[in-house]
Amino acid sequence: MNPIKIDPTQPEPDALHTPYKGSDKEFTGDVTLKRLVWAGDSAEVELLGVWFSAGARTKPHIHDVDQVLHVLEGTCAYGDENRVTLVRAGEILTIPKNVWHWHGATPDAPMMHLSIRKMGNSTNWEVEEKNWASQYAELETR
Repeated sequence: MNPIKIDPTQPEPDALHTPYKGSDKEFTGDVTLKRLVWAGDSAEVELLGVWFSAGARTKPHIHDVDQVLHVLEGTCAYGDENRVTLVRAGEILTIPKNVWHWHGATPDAPMMHLSIRKMGNSTNWEVEEKNWASQYAELETR
C-alpha cells in the first residue's frame, strides 16, 4: 500500500485513486471526489475526500450503512428531515443508516470533508427531495 495524498490536484499513479468530478445526478455545483481508501485497499472501509465549491452540495440521498463525515476545511451544511446543522472544520458528524439527508458547502465558502463508510454499501439517490431546496435557501439568508 502506498500513501495517498489528500489533494484533489494530485493525480495518483493508478486510476482507482485519481480525482474525478461529481455527477449532476448526485450533486449540484462543482464537486471533486477522490477515493482515498477503496476496494483493493481495504475489505472493510471506504474513505472518500470530497471537495465542494461554495454553494455546492449533494442531492438528497439515503445510505444503507452509517456514514461519518469529518470536516477538514470550511463549514459543512448538513440537512435531514428535521433541521440544518453546521459542522465546522475539525468536527465529525455521524449519519445513521437509512436517514434521508444532504450535505455540502455553505453558500459563501468552499468546504472539504472525508466520507467514511463500511465497504460494500449502496446509496439511494432516487429519494423525494422534500424540503431540500428551502432548507438550503434559509442558509443564504442567515
